[in-house]
Amino acid sequence: MAVEGVMVSYNYSEDGEHANILTVAASGIKFSNRWVLTHGSILSPLKEAHIIKNAKKPILNDEFYDHLPEMYVTCEKEVSKTPNVYESVERLSRERNLDNDADLEHSSYQIRVLTGRIVHAWQCPILDRCVDDILYSWTIGHRDGDVEKQTQLGKALLSVFVLVDLECDNRGLKTLRPLSELLDMVRPPPERGSNVEVHSTPFGCEVFLNAVTRGSVCGVVGKRPSLLLTDAATALGSEGGPVFTEGPTKELVGLVVCSVSWWRGEWVGLTLAAPLRSVLAAKLRVAPAAANRPLPSPSQARILENIDSTTVLVRCGAAWGAGVYLGGGYVLTCAHVVKNHSLHKISLYCQNVKETAIVRYKTRDDRAYDLALLYTNPQNWTHLKPAVFAEEPAEKGESVLAAGYPYFNEINLEELKPTITSGHVNNVSPSMIQTSCCVQSGFSGGPIYRINKRSRVEVLAVIVSNAKTQGGACYPYINMAVPARTFARALQHFMLDRDDSQLTTIENNKEMIQSQWRLLPYRSKI
Repeated sequence: MAVEGVMVSYNYSEDGEHANILTVAASGIKFSNRWVLTHGSILSPLKEAHIIKNAKKPILNDEFYDHLPEMYVTCEKEVSKTPNVYESVERLSRERNLDNDADLEHSSYQIRVLTGRIVHAWQCPILDRCVDDILYSWTIGHRDGDVEKQTQLGKALLSVFVLVDLECDNRGLKTLRPLSELLDMVRPPPERGSNVEVHSTPFGCEVFLNAVTRGSVCGVVGKRPSLLLTDAATALGSEGGPVFTEGPTKELVGLVVCSVSWWRGEWVGLTLAAPLRSVLAAKLRVAPAAANRPLPSPSQARILENIDSTTVLVRCGAAWGAGVYLGGGYVLTCAHVVKNHSLHKISLYCQNVKETAIVRYKTRDDRAYDLALLYTNPQNWTHLKPAVFAEEPAEKGESVLAAGYPYFNEINLEELKPTITSGHVNNVSPSMIQTSCCVQSGFSGGPIYRINKRSRVEVLAVIVSNAKTQGGACYPYINMAVPARTFARALQHFMLDRDDSQLTTIENNKEMIQSQWRLLPYRSKI
């Protein structure tokens, strides 16, 4: 591989006392044996970070670089291509050491630490605009302390990239050459639904050096594009880690820019990555190779088309969620999404169409199954595809997809597409399906999809909520959904004969099921 994931770190002390020296670390990409690209978040403790925050277009002169610390780059040990004359002796020695079964020559115990200097730092205008247009209300990667100040600094550094030279500190060297080399190695990002692999070193701990996490591209922001959302799980310190396509070739497509973020007080749960093709093309002022962007396979394209033409954005006042189009102008969503329908109109958005809707049926507040049936003018939705409900029950462990609208640009709803996350079924009961898909506000009422062996898209369940503690903490990777088998037949009968009594069968009054949805223990009274 021409590039590899590394850990980038330096020593830092706020008051100059050696006793208070801290190690600051992030992940990075080493390429061409000499250069390392990392993310601007590594600068956050330094006074130089505030120079960047306080200037819209910072001019980073020689004085800026003169005060930056020496950087340490931790890499995996390379396998020597030159035969070791003592190799057979070392192997015999290990075999005779019967007291310890651990192979201390394993690569996980062998690392290299290189030194270098920061020779260039810059802001990416594409990512900077994305922060202003979409991430303006987000909280970026805070821990303890003044969250507001940390968020402002985090947003300012989100679009900053740092280049480290491992061989010399001559900043007169043209830094565009290595960035041009890296551009030749980078491929355009894959489409939504494609699998990716992140290599990173969370928490700045070499024990986790180059940890691999896999997930899918949940959303692509911007035409160029400017940001990738993935459900590949990462942690603080993963910023700067490379994002590869999954598979034997592992082509480099992005760099992690944010591993932990919050929105409306809720943990987002997704990793934000910058598409390096767009970032480097903007820096070098060359046109990005949009025409060479990899196209999804025919089966993947059909899956995305089905999901996009079935999943609807539902808005009611300040609340919003997702819905499943059933055909004939009917949309199924969650009751809590349209709780205030008597005070606010309900709007539906999907594939360049906006229409109002009325509530045809809604379960009582705070009761299972928390479903609502909406009706709108069917003549405006002829371009959508009615959902196909799964006939076979869910199986624990099977792979599924979730779709919803957690984030969207109010100004640009024409390009609205659902965010798609992947996971598996954690648990199954006749009245609840639990999945590991990453789910946040805006997924309520959205579908859980099963993709069968013939690439047919089936709605397995409707998302109700993720897990929340009484203290308000949210867990996006633990969520609950209503199985399609509990409501699909009743809806189908109602749509045929318009008999309202068919809908009342959806609201289940059994105490055991109500207790299950309140996440309470249920015990037999016998």
